[in-house]
Amino acid sequence: MAPIRVGLIGLSGAPPDKYEGTSWTPNAHLPYLKASPHYEIVALLNTSVQSAKAAISRYELPSETKPYENPEDLATDDSVDLVVCSVRVDRHFQTVRPSIIAGKAVFVEWPLERNAEIVREMAALAAKHNSPAIVGLQGSFSPQICKMKEIIDSGKIGKVLSSSWQAVFGNGGATERKNVRYFVDREIGGNVMTIGIGHSLEFLTYVLGEFEWYDSLLAIRHHTVDIIDPAARDKVISEGVSNTVPDHVMIHGIVQRSNAVVNFQWHGGKPFPDTPAADWRILGDKGELRLTSSSWSLNVGRPETKIALLDSTTGVVEPISADTDEWNSLPIPAQNIARLYEAYRLKKWYPDFEWALKRHEMIEDMFKRFDASKH
Repeated sequence: MAPIRVGLIGLSGAPPDKYEGTSWTPNAHLPYLKASPHYEIVALLNTSVQSAKAAISRYELPSETKPYENPEDLATDDSVDLVVCSVRVDRHFQTVRPSIIAGKAVFVEWPLERNAEIVREMAALAAKHNSPAIVGLQGSFSPQICKMKEIIDSGKIGKVLSSSWQAVFGNGGATERKNVRYFVDREIGGNVMTIGIGHSLEFLTYVLGEFEWYDSLLAIRHHTVDIIDPAARDKVISEGVSNTVPDHVMIHGIVQRSNAVVNFQWHGGKPFPDTPAADWRILGDKGELRLTSSSWSLNVGRPETKIALLDSTTGVVEPISADTDEWNSLPIPAQNIARLYEAYRLKKWYPDFEWALKRHEMIEDMFKRFDASKH
């Protein structure tokens, strides 16, 4: 079969010392797209044609890759089968809307947009124009997460009674890095709440089941933060910037699949030294499953992530290894994104805009409770 031809939005041509953003696009999307024989980058959309040309050169893409600066021009390019959008969250819809209307397939990063209202509009538009729509919620494609679900489904720990999740985000503390200074502005939509809680809910519910009932408590404990420059030894470049994003989150409830009690605790800042940044335990009536990691972001993964299975009858703790595949050879940020691309290519299940809306609506509900309580 001919490769899927990609128009990529968000591959910056700026040099590292001039770039004010994250490196997610070149680190997570580009390695798979360049390595896979099933995909081919044929176009780039940047803020200018000049920037797109600079990115084509910098990342050694084929010279015939088309540079664009206008989303409408990308949408009308018949040589593009799939438009991949990996820019700041509040620019997602404006850059892919013409392609959705044109009926192209689109792959948009998570969060899908800055609030649930816009996501509803995106989902409705994709349905109206029969635009296949992928969202970058890759947690359920993680081998570690799949192994957790496999063990639960096998009955090795028996009936699931309860689960606890404790994690530290890394961001969301007393300081914030300049390249993601927008994390402190809730209106932009990309922050520790939407990113951290959104992805965490995806992989937790994949293993345990969706919430039948839940309650939440959100709080802001750093009402102002200092913006720092990591390249200048964390020099403070802006003091006392207002923060409108909750940095402490607690959720407890009951999940549908097993009627198990789930307790979720998360806060911003750095983890306690020599302790895991994420500690997830699932208790059954025959045993217990535990996952620890140096990062909350199991959707991305870390080599230090460990899974252990306790047999309550014998008291034996067994280390559990996740399965591997050909995508383990890619850089870590690209591995689960690769598995998501593969699911789309092979016409397997993948999270779409309607799926993303479900996650956004839960976060929106938690924000409403927070606004009413003003913690």
